[in-house]
Amino acid sequence: MSNSRTTARSKGMPASNAMLCSMLLLAGWLLTPTLAQGESSGAPETVQMQVSQAMKSFLDTQGGGNDQLTLRAGRLDPRLRLGVCDQALEINEGRPLNLNRGRQTVKVSCHGNSPWRIYVPVELTRRQQAVVAARPLAPGDVLSLEDLDLATVDANRARRQYYTDPKELVGMQATQPLQSGQLVTAHNLGINAVVERGDIVSIQVGHGGFVVGSTGEAQGRAGVGQRVKVKNTGSGNVIETVVVDSRTVEAVGR
Repeated sequence: MSNSRTTARSKGMPASNAMLCSMLLLAGWLLTPTLAQGESSGAPETVQMQVSQAMKSFLDTQGGGNDQLTLRAGRLDPRLRLGVCDQALEINEGRPLNLNRGRQTVKVSCHGNSPWRIYVPVELTRRQQAVVAARPLAPGDVLSLEDLDLATVDANRARRQYYTDPKELVGMQATQPLQSGQLVTAHNLGINAVVERGDIVSIQVGHGGFVVGSTGEAQGRAGVGQRVKVKNTGSGNVIETVVVDSRTVEAVGR
């Protein structure tokens, strides 16, 4: 009797191992529905690709003129249980994007057999030619065309007013140090004033050989070619003028 039991145990599995196998089988059976659900939902990377393609198509329909636009969708939360939509995704309910804003949030909707809706952070890059410093500039430097260049920048990352035509800035004065290739903005430029408020200047009226002159007091500061209001010392009238040099202005529209 004892011999038969010993033989049976030697041929079979130890009791502890048998119990462990049973527990593993039970755990596998319990986990099977969850895994199957995860597989049917689709990997997040696949949904990510569908969202990215929908963003690109939406941006293409919106256009944007001559600007070079790219829209990058933020990475989806991997915990989301989303299936690949069997219809084209709807972006922002058809509302246009703000092309002047880099970071924004976009609503993405699936209206297929298994509908879902999420909000996706995106970054819009708007590349444009803008004026940059062609060489290092120091505060007080008066800008010439040789000091300026054009480069492609992300306009949506520019926090201050920038310029697209170097000719606009000729005669302006750097108020802060500028490195070569640095974006030139209204923040680091100032007026190269040759006329200050309170200066007495000669007012020219007329063109060609017939010029009538009078004197006036400048009501502001301005550089050559810029406008400044001047109060006529004789009549007291305030008129609009353009600065010719540090002592002369020319009346506008007269």
